[in-house]
Amino acid sequence: MYAINDLRLFIRTAELENLSAAARELGCTAAAASAAVLRLEKRLGVRLFARSTRRMRLTEEGRIFLPSARAALAALADGEAALAAQRQQLAGPIRLALPSDLGRHLLRPWLDPFLEQHPGITLTLSVGDALTDLVRSNIDLALRYGQLDDSPLVRRQLALTRRVAVAAPAYLDRHGTPQTPDDLHRHALLPLLHDGQLRGPWRFCAGDEVREIHAEGRRSSDDGALIRDWALAGHGIAFKSWHDVAADVTAGRLRLLLPDWSRETVPLQLVFLQNRYPVHRQRQLIEYLQARFTAFDADWPFPAG
Repeated sequence: MYAINDLRLFIRTAELENLSAAARELGCTAAAASAAVLRLEKRLGVRLFARSTRRMRLTEEGRIFLPSARAALAALADGEAALAAQRQQLAGPIRLALPSDLGRHLLRPWLDPFLEQHPGITLTLSVGDALTDLVRSNIDLALRYGQLDDSPLVRRQLALTRRVAVAAPAYLDRHGTPQTPDDLHRHALLPLLHDGQLRGPWRFCAGDEVREIHAEGRRSSDDGALIRDWALAGHGIAFKSWHDVAADVTAGRLRLLLPDWSRETVPLQLVFLQNRYPVHRQRQLIEYLQARFTAFDADWPFPAG
């Protein structure tokens, strides 16, 4: 028989390429972790890792065994989840990575009723606009914008959103309202950064016509929630997801700019690793969030134009 904790330790060591880090994460000593790997190697009659002072790299035999170890743990997790579902209870951890603004102001309040309905769930949120490494951060699901055509991640679409330019009424009263995307160059823009660089041009589409604006400004940040706060405070124009600012626009705290140039839709998706198919509790969360986004789109539709 294989010990479940030995398999967990083997998988996490393979992912992190570090036995001590895997041991700390799983709450055991380095000596116990080393013994777990040795037990597996003795049972299998092969070496699973090529050891060095800094890294633990899988041998060819280890790479062959890794998918089976993951599948075994996934099958056990699904069995536990099925039993919990039979009792109408979901139980176990969910580790979820969310963009800063959307995570704090929209999804966090949505997640509270889910946790109240399922007291056996433990939720860990990683909130920020950097692209989280799902393996090294041990994340089950991550919310991402865009097509992700070149990504090895599996995705489940939650909604279609739009990128929109917005500004506070006070800012527009002082500086005027842009009428075309090219007018934005004469305004204070609030760019979102990634690794210190602009996260891509601001893209505006009206029919077949496309404008891409390289946004620069005195204020910039890698935190989308801070960008929104600056816009609300009247410091400039932000380029945000409609789901981030729909309530602000409806309440008049922000004004929607260039709506005729904001017709391109962008997928909003939950992604996960191909070899970590979501277990029952995670699939239930995906379905729950899909329903919440459907209700949001009905309650906060993009203005017709």
